[in-house]
Amino acid sequence: MSDLAPPNLFDPSLPEFQTNPYPFYRRLRTEAPVYWNVSNQAWVMTRYADVGAVLRDRRFLMQKTFFPEGQFTAMQQIMRRWMLLSDPPAHTRLRGLVNKAFTPHMVDGLRRHIEGIVARLLDQVEAAGTMEVIRDLAFPLPVTVIAHMLGVPAADHDRFKRWSQAVAFLGEPIELATPEIVERANQAMMEFVDYFRALVAEKRRAPEDDLLSALIAAEEHGDRLTLDELLANAILLLFAGHETTVNLLGNGVLSLLRHPASSRCCGRIPT
Repeated sequence: MSDLAPPNLFDPSLPEFQTNPYPFYRRLRTEAPVYWNVSNQAWVMTRYADVGAVLRDRRFLMQKTFFPEGQFTAMQQIMRRWMLLSDPPAHTRLRGLVNKAFTPHMVDGLRRHIEGIVARLLDQVEAAGTMEVIRDLAFPLPVTVIAHMLGVPAADHDRFKRWSQAVAFLGEPIELATPEIVERANQAMMEFVDYFRALVAEKRRAPEDDLLSALIAAEEHGDRLTLDELLANAILLLFAGHETTVNLLGNGVLSLLRHPASSRCCGRIPT
């Protein structure tokens, strides 16, 4: 165990780290598998077996703040109600209620809609004659799909993309958060909350066949999500599904370009 990771082991501001972080991760697992991250004020574990052991051990509880106090005020107010950052029995209750909204009917109905979005995005790329994978496909695809799932009107999708971009750094090392990034993220989170509060009120008056209406109606043993829980976990669903999918698509395309022989499983990758 190391009390601190040597600076050269984990410095996300280094250009070589951003180009290829995997050698740094390998060294962390070898030389500092457990270390104190000063920026996050938290212990960091980098070995799969250690992480799994901690997650299964009830002696380790979720911290109620994900960031240093006072730095991300608006985010802290929302994130402390995320089921992702809660322990049983609160986690069990929230997850059970949210799961009731993910019906097979809703999931099955998404395939053709997603295929249509991808087709439109690729048509735009073909017309432009060039493509930047993150900007033109990986970023707009998931936020459009999740906004549709939640019942956000198509006219508001661009606002969702802007807000999502402002809070997308949550998936990045906190060391990269400048004061300007923090301010934009807090502002975006407040706008998210105001927007969802108005949308929830509208869905209560006139429910539709969408995820937000289903979350409002979700009930188990006479229990329902409170308004604050509903707002927080709707934002969680948007962020969790968006950021992870952007990275999946971007890293997938990069891996295929770096290892073109692998493209035989899914069609030829143009050079």
